[in-house]
Parts: sequence; structure tokens; C-alpha cells
Amino acid sequence: MKQHPDHITCYPETKIYLFCPAGYATGGPEALHQLGEQLKLMGFNALMYYYATPDSVDIVHKNYEKYQVPVVDMVENEAHHIIVLPETHLYPIFEDSYKQIRKVIWWLSVVNYHITQKGLLDSFKHKKFFKLKNSLGLFPTASFGRLKRRRDVWHISHSYYSQVHLQEQGINPVGRISDYMNSAFFDSVDENTPKESIVIYNPVKNDGFLEQIISLTPTLNWVPIKNMTPAQVAAAMNKAKLYVDFGFHPGKERMPREACIMRCCMIIGKNGSAAYAEDMPIPERYRFNKKDDQIPAIIARINECLENYDNLVTDFEFYRKALYIERTDFEIAVKKVFIKA
Repeated sequence: MKQHPDHITCYPETKIYLFCPAGYATGGPEALHQLGEQLKLMGFNALMYYYATPDSVDIVHKNYEKYQVPVVDMVENEAHHIIVLPETHLYPIFEDSYKQIRKVIWWLSVVNYHITQKGLLDSFKHKKFFKLKNSLGLFPTASFGRLKRRRDVWHISHSYYSQVHLQEQGINPVGRISDYMNSAFFDSVDENTPKESIVIYNPVKNDGFLEQIISLTPTLNWVPIKNMTPAQVAAAMNKAKLYVDFGFHPGKERMPREACIMRCCMIIGKNGSAAYAEDMPIPERYRFNKKDDQIPAIIARINECLENYDNLVTDFEFYRKALYIERTDFEIAVKKVFIKA
């Protein structure tokens, strides 16, 4: 079926199958459920199709039952139908059982695509005549070269970062659809909680670079956001004056958005989507390269944020307001991409 450069045509009989890892409660699966709900609200026949992973437990995670997207266990391979695939699950592109159906990749994370493809390639490398067979496209690996040649595959970027990455590979996405923050988090905002000189960070996403900074500032109150319930995360963010993050941002990460909503100042690295004002519109003076010679300036900015919080937190008001209208922006973006025939 012929591609349209700036939208995906949906016919009255079109079924849109959203492929999602079963039982996961992370950013990607939530975004897929949000898309399913929005497509349903627009009158489309959106359906969740769950695939098993080594870590799968229940099919529908309890966090996503509220989206009420119908679940199916079979996909009809018809040209008018559509499958929406996260970038970590591209096998269906190469399977005969999906030969007729239109295929859409939603690039929720650039990094996870590369990790998945490397793992896939490594699993085939021991095969006889690997290089020859791979060059002939006999393995289900989704290199950018192969994806670019496929006329039956559309691409949707999730972040400005993923849009730039795709365009650098010669692929023009049909549109950009970002997700939005769970409404429950906005309900946890307590503007009456007094701010304290607490610096919060995500130890899972950061590495030795931030550890250096922490070791050089022993008098500061660093609080890791780890092994906490959502209520405990909200309580910590409501009290903290500052959120620091030098991790890699494979897409529009949730924790920085949560911290901004909770009126934290922010100091961020320039890795992945965090480097782009389109994805994280904060003043450049709060964004630093992850280099040792930047550490003194980073520490000075940390102290400035803690000592002059009331004045500096207003620097993040633009980003905070943008986060409050993410749901509206999401609806507009979906309506631009999925069009009724």
C-alpha cells in the first residue's frame, strides 16, 4: 500500500494492533497504552497485542487496565490493517505472517533499538556463512539500510532526538508523537510542602561521573530515588530543591519531567534527548557536558540552586507549563498522523 509522507490512512475496516511486551510497567508500554486509548477516542479500532518476553508475568499490567484498550491474541494479516511496533520488537517486519499488513515503528527509545539489534546480531554470528547470509538479508535484523528500503514501513519519532537520529539515517518519520505524564502524578503535587536543601537523583541511570560530584560535596544532602513507591517518590520530589541527572536519555525520560512538575530546579547532562531544547526546554546554563573539567562549574551551579532556589526555580516555569499540556499536544500529534480515509 502506498505511503503518504505525512500521515497514515485508516479505513473504516482498519484494525490497529499495538504490539506491547506483556506485563511490563515502564515508559514504553505506558506510551503504547496511551496511544491505544487515544485512537479509540478518535473512533479507530485499536487493539493491544501482547508478546511474551523472558520477564513477562501477567498479560495486562494492572497499571494499564484503566486505558481499557481491548486485547487480542491474533493479528489479521490484511493490507488495510496496521501494526504499531516499538523499536525493540521488529521481528514482525520480516515474518510472512505479517507480509500484507502495514507496519509502523514508534521510536520510543533510540538506544534500546541499538542494544536490541546488537544482541540479535550477536546471536546469529556463530551461524555458518553469517556475513554472506546477513548481507543477503536472510536474518531478521533491522538495520537502517534495510528499514529505509521498505516501502511498507512507516516511522513515528517519539522525541526530537529520535527524529534527528532517523533523519541522519535517511529516514523521514511520518510524524512525532510523544507520550504524556500520568495524571496521577499531577495529583501528587503539593505546593504547600516546604522545600528543603535536598538534591535528588536516579542512581540507576547515572554512573561514576555523578558519583565523583557526590563525593566532592559531602556536606550536601543527596537522596537517591530508588526502591521507592510512587507516593514516596512524590514526597521526596515535593521536598527537594534540585534534581541532578547525568544519565543517558534514550527518549523523553519520565523522572526529569516528574521532578520539574514538582518544582525542582534541574541540572542535566547533554546525553541523548537531554541535549535538545525541543525535548527538554530548560535554559542552557543548567545543561552541562559530562566532562571532568566541568565539575567545578557544576558544583557551583548546584550550590547556587540550593542557596537561591526561590528565584532560580522560575527558570523552569516554561518547561513545567509545557508538561501540563503534554496530553493536549499528544492528542493533536496523534490526530495529525492517523487520518480517516
